[in-house]
Amino acid sequence: MRVAVLGLVALMVAGCGGSVPLAAEDEPVRVGAIISQTGVYATLGDDMETAMRLYLDDHSGLLGGRPARLVVADDASSPEIGAEQARKLIDGGADVLTGLIASPVAVSVVKEAAGNTPVVIANAGADQLGGPGVFRVSYTNRAHGYAAGRYAAEHYAGQDVVLMASGYSAGVETLDGFAEGYGTGPLKRILTPFGGPADLEPYLARIPRGARLLYAFYAGGEAIAFVKAFKRFGDARVKLLACQNLADEDVLRAVGRDAEGMVSVGLWSPALENPDNVAFVARWRARTGRNPSAVALQSWDAMRLVDRAAAAGGDLTRALAGVGELDGPRGPFKLDAAHNPVQNWYVRQYQNGVNRIIATIPPP
Repeated sequence: MRVAVLGLVALMVAGCGGSVPLAAEDEPVRVGAIISQTGVYATLGDDMETAMRLYLDDHSGLLGGRPARLVVADDASSPEIGAEQARKLIDGGADVLTGLIASPVAVSVVKEAAGNTPVVIANAGADQLGGPGVFRVSYTNRAHGYAAGRYAAEHYAGQDVVLMASGYSAGVETLDGFAEGYGTGPLKRILTPFGGPADLEPYLARIPRGARLLYAFYAGGEAIAFVKAFKRFGDARVKLLACQNLADEDVLRAVGRDAEGMVSVGLWSPALENPDNVAFVARWRARTGRNPSAVALQSWDAMRLVDRAAAAGGDLTRALAGVGELDGPRGPFKLDAAHNPVQNWYVRQYQNGVNRIIATIPPP
């Protein structure tokens, strides 16, 4: 699946980047995907690339009815490398940039695109990301936490709630969103150093004895460490409400039954019962032999957004802004004035290998 970017860039039709009308109908739609193929997010990068290629395979290699060319570049989870790859893709004639797992990488890529080449973010949640040429099909960190806070306010009002996260921007912004959604007073926060420590049990020991709910944000390897530590913590009085990342498929495959019964809030689940999702999950399983992750779904939807916009023709940035509502595996969603999704959130409980839907949180 991983292909060196420089060889593929040489195959791209030469041309200047920027938000200009798409080329003639016999020219391909050129999609530059900046993905973490190495580094801490490589597993998620695999899902991202697989989903994008699966979308093209499922649509006969076409976007907007025209041949499409997907060029994948490795950002190595580095903002500096991400910016370098963005410049190469733009100089190679990319019509749109997409991918972008980590927020620091996404920030550097958006800056490099400079509003000239549209950027469709498939995962990064940093609240600061935005601009006329920036479109996001995942979520903002604030919205992620806010949905969980609304659910907690309905089911744990008046109880002691503790918030815990890795102490970097995504964790802090997500906890801020939760506090806003919960809205009933001060909440104790426990922040752990980003990238470590391996042992989180001393931090879990700081949870007050009277606490009844812990909302936690962790992703990737830190999420795996947290789930295992919480299982060892073993205080049945404290219920766990997890963020989407903490209960995504990459983590669940690693922790197995340690996640049994875990409740989380996310924008999607493989168990959603609608025709588009049943078809998407079946396609993914046929390709990989396992359930898709939320990153896979978001990457599929990034391609779907580009597909819809390319069909409109003309200036691609303007076409992306005019797409309106999209229907698909997660259910219908639309982009707001800042080009961020307005969507349902789902409360999921992990049971026998599946994140089953137990409640729906509609947009505020």
